[in-house]
Amino acid sequence: MNRFNGNLNKEYGKRLMDFGFNGRRFEIRCTDHSLERFKERNLDVNVSLGDIVSLGKERLYEMGRNGSDVAIINVVKNQSTIVTFESEKNETQIRIRTIIGRSNIYVKTGTRIFKLQDYKGGF
Repeated sequence: MNRFNGNLNKEYGKRLMDFGFNGRRFEIRCTDHSLERFKERNLDVNVSLGDIVSLGKERLYEMGRNGSDVAIINVVKNQSTIVTFESEKNETQIRIRTIIGRSNIYVKTGTRIFKLQDYKGGF
């Protein structure tokens, strides 16, 4: 059960990327304030975008259905991305909550963790 089902805020932040698989549309979004903070800290948003897409179609579908909180840890780039999946009908919004400039991070209980050890990320 998706805890966000029916409450999708289509005006949240700035759309960074959108793509689709078999009729399901995905949007990756982030607030302008967060983007400014990431830039100040020399964190690469493009690496985070690549890391999100690298989860693959099946995981993206499943996390969208469940409204998951996810930590994607890119060991090679020493960068971690925390996202929340929210869905409504055939749309899934992936909200970047934060980007952390290290791969050794604390993750709150209930957050799914995906560790990318060989993938460099980015576009």
